[in-house]
Amino acid sequence: MSRQVSDYLSEINDHIFLPGLQREFVWNPRQIEELFDSLIRDYPIGAITEWRVRAANISDYNSYNFLRMYVADDYRPPDPVLAEYDLYNQEVEDKEPEILIIDGQQRLNSLYIGVEGGITVYNGGRGKPSDELQYWEGQRLCVDLFGHPEYDRDDTAGDYEFEFKSTGKFGGTDETGYSITGDTRHLWMPVGELWNGDDGGSSGNSTVLEGRALSEAVDEYVDTAELRADNETRYQLRSISMAVARDITSNVLQDDLETDSTNKDRSEIPEIFTRLNMEGSDPKPYQLLLSKLMSYWPYAEEEDERINPREVIQDWIDEFKQKFPEYEQEIDRKLFLRYTAYLVGTDLLRSNLSSIDEERMDEMRERWLYNEPVVAGRRFEWFRTSLEKAFQTVIESGIRSSVMNTMPIFALIGVFYYQNPDAEVSDANRESVFQFVARALLLNKYYQVLTYGKCRNWMRYLREWEPDPSEPIVFPGDELFESENISPSAEDIRRVVANARYESSPGEPVFTDTDVTAVLGLIEESYTQSASTSIGDYSVDHIYPKSREETVSESVGETVDLDRIGNLQLLPHEMNEEIKSDQWPHNWLDDLGDAEAERIQRVNQYPDIEPIPENAQAFIQAREKRITDYLIDNYVK
Repeated sequence: MSRQVSDYLSEINDHIFLPGLQREFVWNPRQIEELFDSLIRDYPIGAITEWRVRAANISDYNSYNFLRMYVADDYRPPDPVLAEYDLYNQEVEDKEPEILIIDGQQRLNSLYIGVEGGITVYNGGRGKPSDELQYWEGQRLCVDLFGHPEYDRDDTAGDYEFEFKSTGKFGGTDETGYSITGDTRHLWMPVGELWNGDDGGSSGNSTVLEGRALSEAVDEYVDTAELRADNETRYQLRSISMAVARDITSNVLQDDLETDSTNKDRSEIPEIFTRLNMEGSDPKPYQLLLSKLMSYWPYAEEEDERINPREVIQDWIDEFKQKFPEYEQEIDRKLFLRYTAYLVGTDLLRSNLSSIDEERMDEMRERWLYNEPVVAGRRFEWFRTSLEKAFQTVIESGIRSSVMNTMPIFALIGVFYYQNPDAEVSDANRESVFQFVARALLLNKYYQVLTYGKCRNWMRYLREWEPDPSEPIVFPGDELFESENISPSAEDIRRVVANARYESSPGEPVFTDTDVTAVLGLIEESYTQSASTSIGDYSVDHIYPKSREETVSESVGETVDLDRIGNLQLLPHEMNEEIKSDQWPHNWLDDLGDAEAERIQRVNQYPDIEPIPENAQAFIQAREKRITDYLIDNYVK
């Protein structure tokens, strides 16, 4: 059985939809381009499996639209972009599905986006605000009309080329139409221009351009291109363009896709879906877990226990991104699904997922619905609150995503708070988590401590861990390392100290470099001596001010690197900004008074060298030796 691409395009989001158990669309723009390239070359792309829905059972299914206008980026776009482009598939309203696609979604949705729709991407680069419209651009899939493998010219590509090109929408510059790269001419035409579809996405009467309509569409592009070519060259380029256009209409838009069909009952579809998708590496485990949950949770016998996890998780993503912008780009569905799995003692491994039965899924649902000890203001209150506490703890300790973007750590800390309802986001927990992360960073470069496997083991330990009822509940970071028998060697510490440098501008966000965080985070006395401050109240400070680096080098008689760890210390924000500022270290220490100056030097491991400009190099080297000795004495078994 087969069905043409054009048949699918004409019926998508009209009669053909996606079942709720399907994962979201995840292909990136390059994968979409390669699909069209495979089709035009007549390469096989695999079969599509249809589920023909029985009319009497339509109300039992959660069905979703295919994506037409897609946000193909991890950055959170501003509202004007979201008004036209979707992050995820939307639930079907006011239509009854006849066919649901249970295998082949990524391919069909890629075809739909490439022909009927488009994508939007962030083009601002690092450091630019993703919520500003000028840093986004709309793109459509284009084909180079001047590129065909049977036409060998020095001034053309000589092969098929598909690329997403900016249309000038939002902050982009229009890249469609004629361009020349070096000596190679290109004529970028949106593939959708060869398809007579409607703009609403329900393309019931859409057709492939043929005959005169096809010639007119190609002529319009060729005739308006500023080719600066003689008539013979223009004629040859038009011939190439027509050949490319005909290949797209015949090999892509009218290609016969192999199609399987089933009309099994809903109870059998989840198993069919799992078997189809577990055979290869696609989809990812967290997507399979979401599909499993979507297969059962929306259909619970008790109405108050029915959950649409896809919609609920999306609400949480939006909420957490807004609440915790420091980790906006790392907050996604994988995080919430891993946290869900952790709470029942499993993880997102394909082998684990294959053994998750309905009983285990019921246990996961109970974890979501559990409302105590928080007064139930809304469903899932304790599930959400525990993960929020994890984010608050990490962020208030000053750790940023450039230092620690291993998101399973958040799920791990969420389990700690979920299992221990009386635990608070206290100074003790902030400092314990901070030191736990610092120790992990110290070892991670050489031993890969921040891995899914280690987090999985630590999760199991936390679920069985019982705190001392007579003491405040504090995250057991030391015990977690001991449970895995993880300890640094003296050589590990020497390597980290030797390589630790500050790579960012001073100030908040506080901890932005991995090795710096590891070293300063493990000099525990530097941030636990004051009862009025917690680790999140500290800044990474240059002892010899960075602004005076040139003067320091002149005083020493050689170049002095003031970003080395030997010149970095922890100081409370207020002291750093209002008292020390960019003063020389010996000057501001004299202003503090003897007792406070002695404390600052002691807890930050100052050497017995006066911190004046001409001593800078010797001071930094001696202090690194003291820091190394301190860490070896305190952390090497």
